[in-house]
Amino acid sequence: MSYDDLNLLNEKYIQLHTVGLDNYVFLNNDTNYELKQHFVEGFENNFDEKLFRESYNSKKEYCEERGIEYKFYVIPDKAIVCKDYLPFTPKVINRNYDLIGDLVPDFIDVLEPSDYYKCDSHINFKGALKYSAEMMHDIRSEVSSQMYKEAIKENTIHKKVPVNGDLCHFKHPRMDQKEIVDRYDFMFLEYSDKYEYADNPFVMPEEFAKVGVRDSVYMRNRFSLSDMDCLLLRSSAANRYMDVLNVFFKSMFAYWDHWYFNTDLIEWYNPDIVIELRPERFLENMKYEIIE
Repeated sequence: MSYDDLNLLNEKYIQLHTVGLDNYVFLNNDTNYELKQHFVEGFENNFDEKLFRESYNSKKEYCEERGIEYKFYVIPDKAIVCKDYLPFTPKVINRNYDLIGDLVPDFIDVLEPSDYYKCDSHINFKGALKYSAEMMHDIRSEVSSQMYKEAIKENTIHKKVPVNGDLCHFKHPRMDQKEIVDRYDFMFLEYSDKYEYADNPFVMPEEFAKVGVRDSVYMRNRFSLSDMDCLLLRSSAANRYMDVLNVFFKSMFAYWDHWYFNTDLIEWYNPDIVIELRPERFLENMKYEIIE
């Protein structure tokens, strides 16, 4: 028996969820109301398009004044890409993203349901690889996204691994309850909070090493496709992206910012590019910082 053979309606869970078709499970107990914001007609969401544009433009201007690129990417929600596997037929499909699609990309056209975990709310490693190739092309368009995708695969190790999804916290877990998925690990990963290279030592300042309980991560690649240092403002979704993005960037500081645009961190790290990588559902409760 495997995960796909399970009758999820008979399984015992710790966490609330909505079971869809073909054992796809959807998030329904988060504060961003993923299912409601997309599929309930007349749902009063909190997203403010005007404030988003003001915040985006202020961050972009702040970075560009310092010779830094600024990018904001939206990861499409699982419920949107995998809507054909919902346990109901949506009468309406609402996306906050549609209000800002002229400003920031979501690369939804390259994604398909198999790019998301069945048992987890996030995009999976296969989907993150495809999405990352689009990001690289968006940043440096002289190389096609297909060529970036091939370069990523050449520099990563492909595995099949079992996962415990965040939507399938079984009370009495068994091996056959684990979904088997593709994983891509960067083979030359130098992944730590501290380096002792004599030619280029790195020590993470204490004030940037953690946000609440969330640790910051510094990654470096001496064989990178570009010569860029990246500051990645992230959430848990970025865990699937960091290895493949490290193929592209010379170094990357991944900071779990909780929507806090930390200008002190930017001044210290002085990256070539600042990237905000945001799951679509988080737009519902984002903070609209205006950077002076």
